[in-house]
Amino acid sequence: MELIYTNANGESVTLRQTRPFFLTRVDGAGKVRQTVNTFKAPDQDGAFFISSAMDMRNITLEGSVITPTITETYNQRRRFLRVFTPKLQGTLVYRNRQIQCVVEEAGFTASSRERAPNFFISLLCPSPFFEALEEIREELAMWSPLLLFPLEIPGVGLEFGIRQPSQIITVDNIGDVACGCHIIFRALGSVTNPELMSLDTGDVLRLNTIMESGEELHVYTHFAGKRVTRLLGQVESNAFSLLDTSSVFLQLEPRRNLLRYNASENMDLLEVTILYRPKFLGV
Repeated sequence: MELIYTNANGESVTLRQTRPFFLTRVDGAGKVRQTVNTFKAPDQDGAFFISSAMDMRNITLEGSVITPTITETYNQRRRFLRVFTPKLQGTLVYRNRQIQCVVEEAGFTASSRERAPNFFISLLCPSPFFEALEEIREELAMWSPLLLFPLEIPGVGLEFGIRQPSQIITVDNIGDVACGCHIIFRALGSVTNPELMSLDTGDVLRLNTIMESGEELHVYTHFAGKRVTRLLGQVESNAFSLLDTSSVFLQLEPRRNLLRYNASENMDLLEVTILYRPKFLGV
């Protein structure tokens, strides 16, 4: 059992069943709560279900500081309180999953054992979902290299790469709930109105613009983090106004998702990449 907490300044503390921070208890990482909204009519048995939403997650950690000397114990206590400051947000890593959190309470309980004081931490997670440590990358349209070394070019010429023939890709979201994603449209030449469609729902995300060679459009579909940016060379700008009014910020459902890219003109000059982190209800 090992947990790593890192605050927004990059300072981290590792809690496990060894010195100096000996972890004895973890609570809240494997359970979830939700608020259920219902409507009850007069004389009705039971109620009508309206909706439900996940509550924030609360994770509590308990353990002891164990060091050879009292002086080192106090040094570790100061380090502990500096890292677990309520003034900064942080990230907790547990069993190859991570979750964003803020320190609600962190301190030490009264103890006669000066060399092994007990600590208690309460972490409040505004988003209740654990996420994968690394983003998963899927290429919907790209060129596959064909060069091999040592290189010998025949008289009839040599293909340097081959375009993937299919417009459709399968994205397997291994998480427990739907998640947003980061979509990158990259133009190898002039491309008009790039778009991405979910074949499962029929939802389309379309950008009304003419992309020039080397230009990238980045679309973020995460909840409370939706945005569109244009990247041309080293210059990044807001491109939310390019979004078609009928567009939907696509979500990847917790199953197999079928996606298809397209463009009004020069689709063969368009590359599409999707980056996402699966979300989990617990670890």
